[in-house]
Amino acid sequence: MAREYRINQPLMEILSEEPRKVVFVALRLLNIPSTLRQVVEVLSRNNVNILGGLHYGPAGSKESIWIFAADFTEAVVNPDRVFDEIRKLKVVLSVEYGAKQIGRIVFPPFHISLNILDRGIIIQRKSWLREINRVIIEELGAGAEALVYHVGFRAGYRVVDYWQKASGLSGSDLIILAFEAVKVFNWISDYKIIRLDIDKYDMVFRVWDLMDCAPFRGQLNRPASHYFRGIMSGYISKVFGREIVLEEKKCIAVGDLYCEFVSTTGRG
Repeated sequence: MAREYRINQPLMEILSEEPRKVVFVALRLLNIPSTLRQVVEVLSRNNVNILGGLHYGPAGSKESIWIFAADFTEAVVNPDRVFDEIRKLKVVLSVEYGAKQIGRIVFPPFHISLNILDRGIIIQRKSWLREINRVIIEELGAGAEALVYHVGFRAGYRVVDYWQKASGLSGSDLIILAFEAVKVFNWISDYKIIRLDIDKYDMVFRVWDLMDCAPFRGQLNRPASHYFRGIMSGYISKVFGREIVLEEKKCIAVGDLYCEFVSTTGRG
């Protein structure tokens, strides 16, 4: 399995017991080489520590955006002086900075719209998803499980056209793209396609640390994936050109090392 890199998005910071001066920064920059270096040189010269952030400059775009959190606790001058200097750089188009503190939590003073491939996304903690799944599985039962599956199926079926247009792929390559995407979304930590034959509507694959099942690792007596299983069933159905229902044959919720899914033909 590939190495894992654990990061926090620059959406908030928790301050330690000792006083810290943390600000969030949003820079619009020219999308050319050396831009980040020029900004970093100003921060470094003033003893400002960059805590973390995101830089995005689409290929072909004249502008990029850099959003990050910075610690000015040990800075030699105040933030206004530092950002006045940064604002004067020819590669800098605009500067916005500040902090909104509530208790020991610090938030950006500006709104950050999160997107993947120009599609808006939201953030949901795994612990929240665990409670939703727990209510579905332990309290609401088979009816709710079926509903979640069908919601996932429709979403997966509909998204294929977008991914196909965005990637220029089709067939088995489009299915591999879906696995890479859900890995980026942190729904799984890795995957392995055991068998894939579009002409025979036949597919077997494994995923590790699946979001549906991870909260119940080793605690249940039956597989726990309904939403992911629905999404992938819908997605594969669209690619195969026939209704496919995935069955979860192995599941980490029942103590297996991974979740394994096998395709079966539906009504199509």
